Parts: sequence; structure tokens; C-alpha cells
Amino acid sequence: MQYRLFLIVPPGLEDLALEELVAKCPSGTDVAVTKGGIELTADLDWVVAAHCLLKLPTRILLRIHEFRVRDFPKLHQKFSAFKWNEVLSHPEPQWEVSCTRSRLMHTGRIEETIREALLAALQRQPLSLDWQKKDYLPQTFYVRIVDDNLTLSLDLTGEPLYKRGYQKIKGEAPLRENLASAFLMDLFRGLEDDIVLIDPMCGSATFLSEAVNFQRPLHMRSFAFETAPFFKGKLVRLPPATKKLPVKSAVGFDQNGELLQKVAAESGLDLRVRDSLVDCLNPGEDFVMICNPPYGERIKIDGRRGSFLRNAWEKFLTVDRPKRFGWVIPSDMDDLFRPSEEYRLLHQRRLRNGGLAVTFWVWERIS
Repeated sequence: MQYRLFLIVPPGLEDLALEELVAKCPSGTDVAVTKGGIELTADLDWVVAAHCLLKLPTRILLRIHEFRVRDFPKLHQKFSAFKWNEVLSHPEPQWEVSCTRSRLMHTGRIEETIREALLAALQRQPLSLDWQKKDYLPQTFYVRIVDDNLTLSLDLTGEPLYKRGYQKIKGEAPLRENLASAFLMDLFRGLEDDIVLIDPMCGSATFLSEAVNFQRPLHMRSFAFETAPFFKGKLVRLPPATKKLPVKSAVGFDQNGELLQKVAAESGLDLRVRDSLVDCLNPGEDFVMICNPPYGERIKIDGRRGSFLRNAWEKFLTVDRPKRFGWVIPSDMDDLFRPSEEYRLLHQRRLRNGGLAVTFWVWERIS
């Protein structure tokens, strides 16, 4: 059985998400990249593999119904006639409704109409009581209306995929895991030999955790598709480890010793208390460095933001001298950093991190 699927991806990372998909889960067909996601056709085995292996998507949706609608009576009729027993596992699902250029613009009334239609449908085709016996969580359905064309999708993921399940301790301003994995793909692009990875301001060590677990299947969490009628009873087999990043070892530094101790105990990562703006971090061999420095908003810094970032930039490139250096900074600071004679710009990527416009820069040492 083939299903039409949509992978939600942070805008700006679509190319990397496609690259990861091809490397780890290449069996999908009719692949189409759009802003904010990737659409494709695949079977349930692919759905399992994608949820376990892909690190960049936020969630995966199943396209289950599409039709044209311009009034509420037709909306009610379509939803009440739908065969809900094929997809529904809980009688009170959550609804995410959005409208663009549609005659039906009131999302509250749309949801109310859908709920009434579902109730009428379940009176004719009642669900099994598994949801009560096994304490299933409500599913989430996405209703999107654009130009009077409605698309109904089922969330197969549940908790967002960036919630990996193997690290729970977080700092004050953690980078989302899927963004960290994307930036690491950019940083390591073209490198084949394993190399040391250093994060000089690691916080809760999201970069390091994502680097060493890039190929590790997610097996410490559940997914929403596991309770769906079309999947229920199917054995979940974790796919084998696949494409890894060329990381020989990973070391993180930070001044927050209390946080590092907790994260190291939970993750087993090599984390060391050190002032990265003072101490030399060069391990004596080629290494790459990646950094998401504090911006002075949620994490306090000494002095003005521009001076702090410029001092960090100059110290890392002139004292530590990594083979490659990638860092995430607010986009309004892009003009602050002039190219070093010893480094060339490999890549820059602009996107949003927690509502803030940021730029990820990757520099490579020339000599």
C-alpha cells in the first residue's frame, strides 16, 4: 500500500532535508520539494524508517483527503461521509485549521463544523474501544484550505521529531536538534576523513549530541502512527544505522560547570569547564569547530553583543585556528565580520531560530 506523505521541514533547510532523505531513506517516489517541506509517495516500512532515521524534518503528515469546498453544508457533508474507521484511533482528535484565499475564513466555525460532522459519522461507524483499553492519545489532523481547495492530513509523528528522547537536560537557550543536525551537515560537507569536532560554547551540547547520534535510530520514544488503524499490530523494526558524520571525537567547552556535569552524566559526552575566549582549544591536530554563541538575550554576556561576538570570532580564527569554523549569529550582525585572509567562506544559510532571523556561516582555513 502506497501513501502520499508530506515532511514538514524548517524553511531554508529543504535542500539539506532532501539530501538526508536520499542518503538514508531513498525508497520514496514522486518526490517534490516545496517551501517548508517535501512531498512523496511511500509505504509503511518507509514511514517507520523515516521517523527513526531522519533528523531534519519536524514531523511527517499523511495526506488522506482532498476536495473543493466553498460552503459549510458541503464541508459537513464531506466530513460526515468520510470513512473515519480507516484512520481514526481516538474519537476526539485535535484539529489544526488554516485558510488562505478561501470563502471559508472563520477557522473556529470550520473546526466546529468538522467536529459536528465527525460526531455524526461515528454514530454510523463507531470506533473500536482500543483507545480506552490502551489509553491512546488523541490524534492531530491538519485541515488546510487554499483557494477553496481543502487538504486533510493526519499527523503521523506526535511529539515533534526534534524531541529525540535521548537527552532531556537543556540549557537556557538551546538550539533545536533538527537545526543543529542541518548545520552539521553544512559544516561537514565534502569532508571524508574522520575529524575532531569542538563546540567552544556548548551549553547543553546539542551540536555534539546530534553529531555523534546522526546515524542512530530514534528508539527511545513513540510515534503517533503506531496507534492508527492502518498500522496497529504491525511490528516496528528499527532500520540499521546508515549515513554517519565524519566525527572522530567530540569535545564541548562551557563556563557553566553545573550544567555540563548534568549533561555529561546523561549523555556520556566529553564536556569540559573552560573560558573559550581565554583558553586555547586547539587539540594539536586538525579539527572543526561549530558554535551557537549567546546573543545577550536569554543568556547574559559581558559588554555589548557586537563586541562580544567580534572578540569570539577573532580569538577562534587567530588562536584556535580550526580547519573549518561554523557559527550561528543573528542576521542583523552579518556585516560585523570581515573575511580573514587565512579563511575563505564556504557557505552561508539564512533561516529563523525561535522567531529570530539568523545566519549560519561556514569558513575554511586556506593554509
